[in-house]
Parts: sequence; C-alpha cells; structure tokens
Amino acid sequence: MIVAFLILAAVAAGAFFAWPRSAPRAPDAGAVVIQPLAPREAAPVPTPVPSPSPTRSAIEAAILDSMADPRAELRDVVTRRDAPQIACGEKRTSRDPVFRRFVWLGHLKMLATDDGSQDFGNILAVCREGQAVP
Repeated sequence: MIVAFLILAAVAAGAFFAWPRSAPRAPDAGAVVIQPLAPREAAPVPTPVPSPSPTRSAIEAAILDSMADPRAELRDVVTRRDAPQIACGEKRTSRDPVFRRFVWLGHLKMLATDDGSQDFGNILAVCREGQAVP
C-alpha cells in the first residue's frame, strides 16, 4: 500500500513538472498590461575620501608649540589685523579639560590664560583693534 502511494506521488510530481505551459495570451484591446521592469544597475557607491587634517595657521602652531602639550586644543583664535603678533581665543590642555580664554603676545613669547583676575582683563584689552601694543 505504501509503495503504491509513493509511486502515485512520483507520477503526480512528474506530471506537474512535465505539464506544458500555456502560451501567453495577447492582451485584449484596452487592457492594461503590467510588465516587470528590468532591474536597474546599482548606482556607484562613492568612496569616502579621508578629510585632510585641519590646517593650522603659523600663529596657531606657534601658540601650541609654546604650550608644549601635544593634546592641547585651540578654538576661536583671532589675530589682530593691525598687530599680527597678538592672538586671542580659547585653549584646552590635557591638565585643564575646560576651554579657557587666552592672550598670546608672540613678540614677547607670552601666553596668558584667564584666571578670573582683573589682571587678565587688562591683558585681554590688547585683543581689541587699535589698542596700544605692549
């Protein structure tokens, strides 16, 4: 009985795969025909270009050199137009992780960091254009 059932299942499977397919019909007049689109070629994936390392001005490089801290960072550095040896901005070092204001007097090789005192306020005044250069 099981053998007969297996033979019947094999004949049915063979008939299923051997059955001729019907020819495609021509669409009726006015009928909407939906055909699959050919697959599109994938758009080329752009290769990421590594961004160049941020360029530093000569003044910023001199300020960082004067700090002798390889992990020091600068931001918002502004150089006076009428006295390019004076720069002001904010700095952060490995010992002090908070950005603090600074004044750099290149001709004096002096880097003053804001400590909250009035003395720093007096030094900070040299950052304004037109102020006397010490």
